[in-house]
Amino acid sequence: MDKKSRDYEVCLCYKTTRGEVEDFIKAHRITDLTILCKQMNIGNKCGGCREDLQMIIDDVYGFTSGNS
Repeated sequence: MDKKSRDYEVCLCYKTTRGEVEDFIKAHRITDLTILCKQMNIGNKCGGCREDLQMIIDDVYGFTSGNS
């Protein structure tokens, strides 16, 4: 599935979709990955989704990630 799709399961450990993450970021005005992970309780088990979570933050706010 396309990582830009709202249905994309970004955090496999906690079964969290990109859409859920985008909505949470917008509702709580989150710009920091560490804060997002703590407040949503995602990205803190295996850590495999942290790069994608940062990409979503960057996409929501139009930031250019250094990882692109």
